Amino acid sequence: MELRGIHYTALKSLNKLSDQKAQILFENIGDWSEVYNLGPRAWLEFVNFKTDDLAILREEYRALNLLEIEKKLTSLQVKTIFLGDQDYPPLLAEIEKPPLCLYLKGQIQPLKPCLAIVGSRSASQYGKRVARELASQLAACGFVIVSGLAKGIDSQAHWGALDQGLSYGILAFGHSFMYPKENRELADRICQEGALIGEYPYFIRPFPAYFPARNRIISGLSLGTLVVEARGTSGSLITAGLAAEQNREIFAVPGNIFSENSRGCHGLIKQGAKLVEGIEDILDEFQYLNLGEQGKAAAEKDIVELSLVQQKIMQYLQAEPLHLDVLALQLNFGLGVLLAELTQMEIMGLVKAHPGGYYSI
Repeated sequence: MELRGIHYTALKSLNKLSDQKAQILFENIGDWSEVYNLGPRAWLEFVNFKTDDLAILREEYRALNLLEIEKKLTSLQVKTIFLGDQDYPPLLAEIEKPPLCLYLKGQIQPLKPCLAIVGSRSASQYGKRVARELASQLAACGFVIVSGLAKGIDSQAHWGALDQGLSYGILAFGHSFMYPKENRELADRICQEGALIGEYPYFIRPFPAYFPARNRIISGLSLGTLVVEARGTSGSLITAGLAAEQNREIFAVPGNIFSENSRGCHGLIKQGAKLVEGIEDILDEFQYLNLGEQGKAAAEKDIVELSLVQQKIMQYLQAEPLHLDVLALQLNFGLGVLLAELTQMEIMGLVKAHPGGYYSI
């Protein structure tokens, strides 16, 4: 483990040394190990502390155990990359206030193009399928798929990418933790074929305020951000907004007009995001990337092939379960025809059957 990473982690554990003060110290001293070695007494030349805070800071500093920090980072197989290092992702370095240090487990390929896919945690079956298939096809083209390891769209995007290529999971907490806990298997798989990346040291627990800050890394690593299903107040829209501020491309998949999960994507499209019906809509924006024959073949695969009857069903079938009789009445279809189409769509993963004759997307 690089000593600089151990020293930086030790500094991050000091409660009375704010990120702002640490940044000032680094800008004046120029090396994180030197910042650490100088200690609180020397820091006073560059930053001020309240008397009580300084006393606490000195106690914290004396209690630091570098060996324990090294053992923990080693056991977690976590390494550090600093802003300015050769292997620091160049697109991320361009954003406003890029992370000074990245903690990562796995391997990153800094020059490989990345695309972010984000969306609702409470995604429909249709949305999950869209996210997984798009991610798989884009990974086959050579993109690394970046997302936030959340339930729903994020998880499906990661799994789809891993079917064909690489994925980066961006953490809003330290590597000692996993949120949600049920995504531990997914996280382990990402480490084998990609990386778990975050700016927080291993001892930082999940906390709501850290997630919006995490989103700037998701968008910052990526040439563009694709939103698949999002409510009007979804955190995915924060990521899309950050992508816009970073002058990156924004894409959105249209959805069912009756579903709350479509409002965020439709709002983005109204504001100028590119509507996505298949990966060719994304690839068109990145023609300067040499995707090769494999990418072209993936681009020709349509994301969803629906008959006219199935398209009508999708227009009426809401995210919440709808009874078969009500759906037949709305569409003016016979029950036999409707059941046959719904069965086929269930096999395709587009709809979900519920007890009592109810269906949803």
